[in-house]
Amino acid sequence: MTEGKDVAERHKVTLICSRNTIDGVYPPLILALQAARKGAEVSIFFTFMGIEAIRRGGAAKARFYPPGFMGAIPGMSRIATRMMLKMAGEKAQVPPPADLLEMCRHEGVKFWACLMTVQMMNLKETDFVEGVTVIDAAGYMDMALASKLNLFI
Repeated sequence: MTEGKDVAERHKVTLICSRNTIDGVYPPLILALQAARKGAEVSIFFTFMGIEAIRRGGAAKARFYPPGFMGAIPGMSRIATRMMLKMAGEKAQVPPPADLLEMCRHEGVKFWACLMTVQMMNLKETDFVEGVTVIDAAGYMDMALASKLNLFI
């Protein structure tokens, strides 16, 4: 248990989120929340389409795209998304991505937006949910190299 340790002794965890899909957003948010609850200092770096998850209202737009030909059927992602969110809530007691994002923020998880993606997409600080900081790749690498655990999900 890490309770009582000062910040310098806490484990650091960095996660990368590069997709704003159900299967791209759930893993880093769930792992970040659990790591924070275990006492770790947690950061999630959002890049490419994953940055949509930290835009205002963006996490609620995460969709599930079934693999193979099923994903090509018009309307299938809408149906599959509803099904996945329902199963996550009812069978696994996992809230929707937007709620998880807010839970992470309240547990102290730090959100970082990729500078290159922000520039490419012409985003502004006001486009993001509360608590997002923009950082470049070198800054992220500094955090990752100082972390005990780093995952690209």
